[in-house]
Amino acid sequence: MNDGFAWWLVVLGIAIGVGLSWLVLGRLPRAEADIDEDERALEAAWISGAVGDYGGVAPPALVEEILELHEHYLQGPALDLEAHRDRDSDEAFDEADPADGAVRSRR
Repeated sequence: MNDGFAWWLVVLGIAIGVGLSWLVLGRLPRAEADIDEDERALEAAWISGAVGDYGGVAPPALVEEILELHEHYLQGPALDLEAHRDRDSDEAFDEADPADGAVRSRR
């Protein structure tokens, strides 16, 4: 193998490595820690505007509080989904009685 071809392979390998690194790192989502307070306020205003565009009402202050709660949720332990499903199946619910139209509570 001659030196020119070897250098061409080295350059090609570096280019492929840089391209794959950019693809992988460029597609990683940002973490909650990447967002500072100023950007959170802008995000809250954007979400508030988007909700308003669809006819809803979500003041930016409320959205900002929800985003802060979401950050705290992500920092905590994962929820136990099985316990939640068991609790939902055991909870009381209202059931309509088709015979008399009354609503009764089953406990």
